[in-house]
Amino acid sequence: MTAPRVLLVYPAEGGSRLKDAFETAGCRVQQVATATEALATLSTERWDCLVSEFELPGDDGLALRSAVRQLDPELPFILFTASDAIEESVVDAEYDSYVRKNGAASVDRLVSEVTATQPTAALTASQQDVSSAEPSPDELVRTMDTAPIGISLSNPSLTDYPLVYVNDAWEELTGYEAADLLGRNPRLLQGPNTDPETVDRLSEAIANEEPVSVEIRNYRRDGKPFWNELTIAPIYDDGGDLLYYVGFQIDVTDRREAEQLATERAETLESERRTLRRVLDRVNGLLREVSGVLVESTERREIEHRVCETIAAEEGYLGGWIGTVSSDGTDLRLSATKGLPTEIPETVPIAALPAAVGDAVDTDACHLCSVDDAEAEPEGQSETGLDPSTVGGRRLLVVPLCDDERRYGVLGVYGIDAAALDTREQELFDSLGKMIANGLHAVETTRILTTDDVTELRIEIRDPSFRLAQIAAVIGSPVERCGTTTTASGDYELYLTTDAADAVDSTEAGDAVDAVDTPEAAATVDVDPEALISLSFIQAARVVSKTDSELTLSVTMAQLPPDDELAAFGAVVTDTTATADGGTLTVEAPPEQDVRPLLETLQSQYDTVDLRAKTERERREQRPTEFRAVVDEHLTERQTAALEAAHLNDYFESPRPVDGETIAETMDITRQTFHQHLRAAERKLVAAYVDA
Repeated sequence: MTAPRVLLVYPAEGGSRLKDAFETAGCRVQQVATATEALATLSTERWDCLVSEFELPGDDGLALRSAVRQLDPELPFILFTASDAIEESVVDAEYDSYVRKNGAASVDRLVSEVTATQPTAALTASQQDVSSAEPSPDELVRTMDTAPIGISLSNPSLTDYPLVYVNDAWEELTGYEAADLLGRNPRLLQGPNTDPETVDRLSEAIANEEPVSVEIRNYRRDGKPFWNELTIAPIYDDGGDLLYYVGFQIDVTDRREAEQLATERAETLESERRTLRRVLDRVNGLLREVSGVLVESTERREIEHRVCETIAAEEGYLGGWIGTVSSDGTDLRLSATKGLPTEIPETVPIAALPAAVGDAVDTDACHLCSVDDAEAEPEGQSETGLDPSTVGGRRLLVVPLCDDERRYGVLGVYGIDAAALDTREQELFDSLGKMIANGLHAVETTRILTTDDVTELRIEIRDPSFRLAQIAAVIGSPVERCGTTTTASGDYELYLTTDAADAVDSTEAGDAVDAVDTPEAAATVDVDPEALISLSFIQAARVVSKTDSELTLSVTMAQLPPDDELAAFGAVVTDTTATADGGTLTVEAPPEQDVRPLLETLQSQYDTVDLRAKTERERREQRPTEFRAVVDEHLTERQTAALEAAHLNDYFESPRPVDGETIAETMDITRQTFHQHLRAAERKLVAAYVDA
């Protein structure tokens, strides 16, 4: 019968063992090293089976399998690999067979898989007469002497079963010469870390004249330990009397060390999983509790105190504090604390605090310090009571409470042990800080919009770098901000008006056709949107509408200064005008808000900032504000955006200067979606008016 032909695709190093195993099983084998060679061989010769390693030079085993199926859909394909990463892919791809490589036994399984793909008759090799080729006694002895594994004989008829024969491999394995070994019991290889239970198993098997295989820790002549895979079996004469015990020794140190390393890695991974689970359980509970605080609380002070209480109550954390930074960045004023066993001053110089506090303030990123830090403490730090050692914790994580450009201070969290507040927890606390900042922003904004009394500030900024001043310079006319919307991507779209008679004719009418919807409007455009886009902070610009007296523009920005900075103080910009030299802001702030830090924030950004007027008054137009609050309760965020965009683009004017598609593009939605949002908003607006 013809032996099955096996194409073995395996790197040059390491394939000989597999090839020998297949040939012993009666197969004819050709080995190639790459997928490219395999495909070339398949295209010119017929094969009964293909065996491939997954990790090949160039294309891997998965890619080879796909190519083989193009050439020969019926050819049995067997993947042989130790890789864990491809197991799911193999299942999905429905391989003919898949054998995991994990030791000598896996080679036997691979051979079985190959033979299983072939007809039984194909594996039946013709039997030859070998009676004239039997080895002589001398040849048998020479074979034993030169065998690649250690072989020994012990004589049970002599006292203490001494060794009477060892081969060359046994000498090389143990470091002993035969002259030093013969006449001595092989237990001389045992040492201080040899397992007594394994020794007892050997002794019991020898006493019962039974074969036994063990892995035992032995020692070479130089004292170096090694793992010995030892097999001992009794040998009898023709009369059934015990003659010798034969021993086979194989050095399996590398395998045992690899297994030990794998076990240690598995234990480390399991420990990591347990730690991660504890972290997730702890932080998820914290996120859940803090979310509840932000939903239920209506005042900033309440939020700050309840957040600190929540942290102190969570397992693994000692306590926490929240503080705000002075306008000059030198002091930290604590507004809430919980779980700290010492009296803490209300205001502390940042220079006297752990360095993590100043780093978090400067970088708007989480920073950690520990009692194990080798760095020297800043002078006076031990008196502040905020360093971990003074509080009684092991670690302090300082979390900035900021969202975009709005900053609401920093949060300090103390971990009880050295494992708390690791890198994963720090990432989660970073998200928690942003979530708290959003909650504080919502509370501050709601407060200023609903309070009866406000402080109205009129602030003059004399600086050509003021963004609206730069826009006024480009179009050659003063501008006034008349509204703001946000896009789906989170950018800001500002609507500005200017005197059409003063605007500079910076383009031919035809150049601005894309900025408006009708040829008639395009013919009257006096401002080039491309000139505005040349300003680095403007992403897009267009002309919304133009009358004989007024021109309305739209510009899109990623950030909205100074609104974002002032929002941190609970202040809202209600009106802005600008010329090429600067601008004037009208700002509403809570009556208790100290205006000095607000002005200092602006002064840090612009050349000259002056407070021209400060008025304490009741909020104007209270009833419309209340009516809007009612409407806002019913409108979704997208419906509100659609309504505002339609109004600011003069969609409700007749004739309309823009159509729905143009407005939809500014909102990054389809025309149909815009109209759906707008119609829903109109229905709710009318219903609120009728019911008011």
